[in-house]
Amino acid sequence: MKSKGCLKKDGFFLYYFIINSIKIAFLLPMNSKKFSLLVVIVFVCNSLIAQHTYLTFNPAMNHIIDRFEIKNSVLNNDYFHTSTKSYRRQSIADYANYLYKNDSNLSNQDLFNLEYLLTDNFEWVKNHLTLSKKPFLKEFYKQKAGLLSTQVTDFNLVVNPVMLYQVSTIDFNGNNVLLNNRGIEIRGNITNKIGFYTQVSDEIMRPLPLVFQEAQRTNVYQGVGFYKNPDGKEVNYFLSSGYFSVSANKYMDFQLGHGRQFIGDGARSFIISNNAVDNFYARLNTRIWKLNYTNIFNEYRDFNNSSYGVQSKHYSATHHLSANIGKKLNIGIFETIIFQRDSGHASNGFEVNYLNPIIFYKSIENGLNSTDKAVLGANFKYNFLNHFSAYGQLVLSEMVLNEIIHNRGWWGNKWAYQLGLKYINVFGINNLDAQLELNVCRPFMYTSYSSLQTNTNYNQPLAHPLGANFYETIGVLRYQPAKRLNMQLKGIYYAIGYDSAGTNVGQNIQLSYRSNTIGIYGNEITQGQLTKVLYIDYMASYMLKHNLFIDCGFTYRNCISAINEYNAENLFFNLGIRVNMARREYDR
Repeated sequence: MKSKGCLKKDGFFLYYFIINSIKIAFLLPMNSKKFSLLVVIVFVCNSLIAQHTYLTFNPAMNHIIDRFEIKNSVLNNDYFHTSTKSYRRQSIADYANYLYKNDSNLSNQDLFNLEYLLTDNFEWVKNHLTLSKKPFLKEFYKQKAGLLSTQVTDFNLVVNPVMLYQVSTIDFNGNNVLLNNRGIEIRGNITNKIGFYTQVSDEIMRPLPLVFQEAQRTNVYQGVGFYKNPDGKEVNYFLSSGYFSVSANKYMDFQLGHGRQFIGDGARSFIISNNAVDNFYARLNTRIWKLNYTNIFNEYRDFNNSSYGVQSKHYSATHHLSANIGKKLNIGIFETIIFQRDSGHASNGFEVNYLNPIIFYKSIENGLNSTDKAVLGANFKYNFLNHFSAYGQLVLSEMVLNEIIHNRGWWGNKWAYQLGLKYINVFGINNLDAQLELNVCRPFMYTSYSSLQTNTNYNQPLAHPLGANFYETIGVLRYQPAKRLNMQLKGIYYAIGYDSAGTNVGQNIQLSYRSNTIGIYGNEITQGQLTKVLYIDYMASYMLKHNLFIDCGFTYRNCISAINEYNAENLFFNLGIRVNMARREYDR
């Protein structure tokens, strides 16, 4: 039997063993890299003490967790840091169980939401609330949140269907649109050492006009990779994500997979968001004391119009440190390096120098004498008065203080910021919550000297979906009048400057900043072809059974642009059913 001291030492040893194993694997040929990393995981798992699966990114679930933290006005230091949207399911269950036993000031809706969190993470809960009263054929849905679940010695498995069927009708021209997704989700663990998760589904989309218009402009559908468009009306594609996870000890997690990340407390993020299509990643997370330190190493695909051939690739390395200061204030700092080594002047593949988990990346970039893209910044969150949470981000790509002082609109001052406020139980009304957010981004933010070295994956922005060169205001009102009924009203207004033919005004972050057509000075936010968009979305969701929802609502979008083909006014009504899936929103 190992002592606790030995476990801690082994944990740190394994942590750095994994780092160095990744370095070796990234040096291997691309076709053997992922297999090699899996071999590393299997090899080290014999010494690991626990596994974890994570909550799939879900704005509705994130809101439930946020409001409990704000309501108690104490940061979730013992469970997770909300700015890093990769929550352990065990941590969610432990937090919900703690509140269930200790918070006496709960509305009926709050109590229902806690029971929902416990039920959804039943693997980590010993509570009769998670059990079905009448299992189907005695083997199915023994647990409310699991079509098929098995919990035996050294093995845990949960299998669930995923489905989304939504029909929308355009009122002004009568065209019907469709979203039809069906698939399967599997999660579990083996010998209490390996955690695993996968979701695979096939989706058919008859796109909304605003979605189709965006696809015409960017050549891709947001959140989608390769797709088929046989009849010119419907698109068909395959969606998949998954990972393996291991824990060196209770403080350190390692995750390898194909998916998305989100860092931030707002509806948007200028750091990294779940906007783009899934990508290959390795993630290391250390949470100890009041600190949460995350390393993410990514491989991205570059868009290729050809139907054949493997796309070229570029990479990023990100580290984010989140620190709780007292009981109410959280501060984070981050840095991302984006790079590619397929220029012919250097060896192809991942730059292994960026696999160092703790060093300041900019010093490495300077030492390599490279033109790699650096993005850095900070975020904060402050909870107060048991009702409010103020949050924000400041992100820099390049900046010269002298140019800011002179205010001449130098193109190289690349920055973005976010300010937001959440207000729960508005005017004392239980479960009526509001959120207001402002996002501002300068032209040429995230752009690089090379169009192959951008903050994108498959031609899709990895941070804010609008790219750059915009002002945006977001307002969200959420209300839960009954246990199973949730309503949301979202309004978005933004002004953005688009390119016209042959120009580069700094909105399209795929373009090299060397092709700037505005000039060195005089660059202002929304320069170019000014476009203003008002987006209003209302949705009511009723949960019939656990994670079985009926959705009904409407969306209004009005676009006024200097580019004539962008001008449009649409009103459409939505009706849908979904199982074990977050609601899909095209809010741009």
